Amino acid sequence: MQVRGKRNTVIPWLIISVLLLITFALPAAASAADTAPVRLAVQPGLSGIYKLGLPAWLTITISNQDEAFKGLLVVEPVDNFPERPSQSTRYQKTVKVPARSLVTTTLMVPSELVNNGARAVLLVDGTPVAASSVQGTAVNGGFIALSLGEKPLKGGVSAWLDQTFGGQTAIKFLPPAYLPGDPLELSVADIIIVDDVSVARLSKEQIRLLKDWVSLGGMLLISGGAGTSPGGPLTELSPVTAAGRQVVSADMGGLRVVKGTMAVTTGPLTDGEVLARVNGVIVVAARDYGKGRVVYSGIPLENLTSESAAIWPLVFGQIYGPNSLDGKMREKRQYNNDMLGHAATYLPQLKTPPVPRVAVAWVIYVLVVGPGLYLLLRRYDRRDWMWWMIPVGAVITAGVVYFMSPAQRIHAPISQTLAVVEIMDSERAEVNATAAFISPYGGTLNVEGSPGAVLWPSNNYYSPRQKSPIIQYDAEAGPRISFPDVEYWSMRQARATAIKHDVGQISGSLVLENGYIKGEIANHTKMDLRDCRILLGGRSIALNRIPAGGSVEVNQSLAKGPGSLGPNEFRDLLVPPVRPGENDIYVRERQMVDVVLGPRMNDPGNQPVFFGWTDDSLGMFKILSNQKNVRDYNLALVTQELQLHLPIGKVVQLAPGMYMPKVIESRGAFNQTPLGYTLYEGKITLGIDLLRPLNNRNFKVVSIEFPPQENKNVAMRIYDWQEEKWIDVPSSGLKIGPEKLKRYGSPSGECRFQVEKTTGLGRPDKVDLPAVAVEGVVSR
Repeated sequence: MQVRGKRNTVIPWLIISVLLLITFALPAAASAADTAPVRLAVQPGLSGIYKLGLPAWLTITISNQDEAFKGLLVVEPVDNFPERPSQSTRYQKTVKVPARSLVTTTLMVPSELVNNGARAVLLVDGTPVAASSVQGTAVNGGFIALSLGEKPLKGGVSAWLDQTFGGQTAIKFLPPAYLPGDPLELSVADIIIVDDVSVARLSKEQIRLLKDWVSLGGMLLISGGAGTSPGGPLTELSPVTAAGRQVVSADMGGLRVVKGTMAVTTGPLTDGEVLARVNGVIVVAARDYGKGRVVYSGIPLENLTSESAAIWPLVFGQIYGPNSLDGKMREKRQYNNDMLGHAATYLPQLKTPPVPRVAVAWVIYVLVVGPGLYLLLRRYDRRDWMWWMIPVGAVITAGVVYFMSPAQRIHAPISQTLAVVEIMDSERAEVNATAAFISPYGGTLNVEGSPGAVLWPSNNYYSPRQKSPIIQYDAEAGPRISFPDVEYWSMRQARATAIKHDVGQISGSLVLENGYIKGEIANHTKMDLRDCRILLGGRSIALNRIPAGGSVEVNQSLAKGPGSLGPNEFRDLLVPPVRPGENDIYVRERQMVDVVLGPRMNDPGNQPVFFGWTDDSLGMFKILSNQKNVRDYNLALVTQELQLHLPIGKVVQLAPGMYMPKVIESRGAFNQTPLGYTLYEGKITLGIDLLRPLNNRNFKVVSIEFPPQENKNVAMRIYDWQEEKWIDVPSSGLKIGPEKLKRYGSPSGECRFQVEKTTGLGRPDKVDLPAVAVEGVVSR
């Protein structure tokens, strides 16, 4: 009994000792980690917020309490399954860390890598010296809004966004000091709000960053007219130049259910359109800038509550539509969707052996070499030699056929880069490129990208016996991608996106007058452009070749052009269609045009768009090889939206494709392209905005003319707002002048008409759209 009791006493003391040991050991371990000479801190996205489908930029801070060193930052997935081979591209960056310093750098990785679990490791001479997990908040869908000032968030903007978009928003305060330096890094944000306090803290470099970011498709919201006075930092961006403050009714002309007065910052409209005006005072205005939008609010946003339901849609645009917030979100470029990947694999430079010559070679062998050798050997009684001479002849013939191929004369790596260059203005252009690389001898293939570009593989190349690709970023040179274990004569692909400030622009002053588009187009880039065209109103205007520094005169009629049957008809305006029974020799050009035309299919705009082709890749990719005769083939599509001027005070009839009525209601099947509408069955109701027929212009509609209906399978009706009923449009046509427009225009300025398929159901029929005539008015 005594022994048993003693044993019971020992066991509790052992447990207590172990617990005490763990208790004292844990603080010691934490203290050792905190006092390590080199430490890492990693934050993804913007203050920890990143969006799935877009690159995630990592802000990495290195704290060094020891001697200076040169290290390698590596971001890799968390090894949850060590028994499986790694199937992820390795992202790394070389860093120089001075002694006893704090160094901050950035590194781009796919957002999916962060979302699935990743860690950053700092290597010095191949040995890990510090590591940190990468953790953040992912936004899947919805959008991210940033306010560079604290005051705008005191109003109702957060609550209204949350109520309107069903909680699919992430809005937070980000001080200007934490803005990234790269517009591609900032592209994760959909909205940025600035006020007077934050604008005062923005540097010139940050103002340029905001301009680049808006050009890429962001929405900049200027609260209280901050920075828009003459000479202000945001005056160039703003649709309104602030001239002073005026007192207006607080109910904003009936938009708010409040009493009293309020002060707003206002001034003249310099570009864009007025969205809200109270007693002649401009309160809210907006303009397009590149692919983005700038909204001017003369009201400080902190003065608007979430109950100001009629004001917020004016500030942000309609919830749906081409200029709306979610419309801009859909235009965000998804970096995991390579539209040029297939086209880049088509290399017309790698020609196969000419079929007629191959046929002749084998005919000679079959009919001449074989029988000829037999007869010759039989004559000299050497038929026993046939066992080796016939195979030798076959080998020689096969060798001749083999070396007929131009590809067999390639003894060094080759590449083909396809690039789409979207010029925003004279200071910036967005370049998206995909390249294919072929190594005749295999091994390791090293490729260098353009400085400042975002680089990543176009496809995944994973094999248990192969190493993963490595993407290396350095401060001194452009990013590099290394493909190890490339097989003999196999292909690899990579993609890149860059914002370039040295491309130049296509300038021109085009005027629409008397049914003609006139002016001059000048090429102020360093690229020689060929097969140039202008696309406007469903018409393709050929300009042919424009060398660098050259120009061309434009004088083209905009008479009735092609109607709408499908998306391919619109693409055929820029690239010749495929002829039946022939090979498609425009595979690359066709897919590159699709990349540009995709966002324009349902919203073509009313401004002319320039297209031109060049063999200049703008240095997006370069094979790094010590072999001679490395060949780089390039093809780039250059595009830019031009400005079209309409004379003020004159009535101008727009080409039908320049003004596309919007679909109000539909039943049945129809197709919409920038050429118009094709109806298969049912009916569609279309609307014309009589108050704002053209974006960014102050024009009013003075007449609408329905042409004679050539198509007998459809019937058209127009809505009479005074009688509140539909009226048939005569088949001979109908012209509605200024006086009758009041009858067919709603209180909000909308003119509606219907197109219904009556016969020929299931077959495509083009809809003859009405011609809209406008007159320019002087803005106040």
